[in-house]
Amino acid sequence: MKNTPALSIGLMSGTSMDGIDAALIETDGNFHIKELTHLSFSYPREVHFILKAAEYAVHKHSGNLKNLDQLPLNSYFLSYLTDRLALEIEESQLLLKEAEYYLNATANCAFTIQGIELHSTQLHAQAVQKLLDCTNYPHEAIDVVGYHGQTLFHHPANHTSIQIGSGQLLANLTNISVVNDFRRQDVEAGGQGAPFAPLFHQALAARDNLFPLAVINCGGIANLSLIMGPSPSDVLGFDTGPGNGLIDLFVKQRTRSQELMDMDGRYGVKGNVQQIVLDQLYSHSILVEGMNYFDLPPPKSLDINEMRLIPELDTLSLQDGCATLEAFTADSIVQGLCQIDPPKFLQIVLAGGGWNNPIILKELKSRVHKHLGLETVIKTADQIGWKSQALEAQIFAYLAVRSQRKLPISYPNITRVPKPLTGGTLSLPNKTSAMHL
Repeated sequence: MKNTPALSIGLMSGTSMDGIDAALIETDGNFHIKELTHLSFSYPREVHFILKAAEYAVHKHSGNLKNLDQLPLNSYFLSYLTDRLALEIEESQLLLKEAEYYLNATANCAFTIQGIELHSTQLHAQAVQKLLDCTNYPHEAIDVVGYHGQTLFHHPANHTSIQIGSGQLLANLTNISVVNDFRRQDVEAGGQGAPFAPLFHQALAARDNLFPLAVINCGGIANLSLIMGPSPSDVLGFDTGPGNGLIDLFVKQRTRSQELMDMDGRYGVKGNVQQIVLDQLYSHSILVEGMNYFDLPPPKSLDINEMRLIPELDTLSLQDGCATLEAFTADSIVQGLCQIDPPKFLQIVLAGGGWNNPIILKELKSRVHKHLGLETVIKTADQIGWKSQALEAQIFAYLAVRSQRKLPISYPNITRVPKPLTGGTLSLPNKTSAMHL
């Protein structure tokens, strides 16, 4: 059983809350990994705002869902739009009506955390079916689904990480066993609960003989895997700082949510990096428990809501603000890499949607070559034969198999958990309760 490859589907909806990535792989949970197929689909605009409002509400309650589970979120939706995105009340009320109509008429779900969790799970079930429709595999052939869920709150200092999504409902809807709730055991044991990507990156690097290797994933948050060899002690991982998260928030504020990101860097390319503001971003844009995140040693992890737009950005144009934030993302990644003293002749692989922004990519390359030397090779995941768009979903397909087989999914040098630890909750189809692994 432990050496027999399994067919596993991974599902991921990241902190950008813009859609679902789904991937099918064959793996033994070790170094046998075969990528089979993947797909991505974008959320309707209403779903993006509904999820962001739910995240906002959970943060307002400091992660305490007991007082929030069945509480209508209409007022939190308005507060998110007016406070976080600086929209006028009239615009916010119009978006609220659209969201209410979507949940009531389209999804038939209540505007509560429970209702949003229900609909999010339904959307992930649709993703599984769409993925299977692209293959010749019936659902009976799939051994497990690794379901990350939607992160709404991540606070390892309080031993809390909240991902909504019902593993049991997903198992019942897809008729496939589901592993979810990957982070809970790690944070309860004193770990950071993130990142989980380095273990999978190491398995791919071992399969393809790519040591030494750094994998930089840029999503809402950027994270780094430094991989020196195939053993668990040969990998280090941590969140370096912002990916797209601050840029997206800045663009949403400045365009009154007409645009959700700096698509293809079209604003940043017309702007100039303002070094004084960039320095201030390092000084006070990310505080964790009152401490500057950039002063903390790795391993470490971030909640996207611990990052904030500083007042100094208000003085900049949309173009200069985007250029400065894009440089900040790239620079903080390189500073994080330099912090761990990488080896010479390191190959860097870039994964994640953030690299679709050519300004972040340009800023990263110039800073890598400045600090690490011109001999440092930088390639995208696709250029080395990996599937960048599928990678995060593949991670949870891989971890689901490891979880089923009682293999560790987190290590001290990756999440700061005291000892290697498995994790996850297993839900079997047509049951009413799940079991912890």
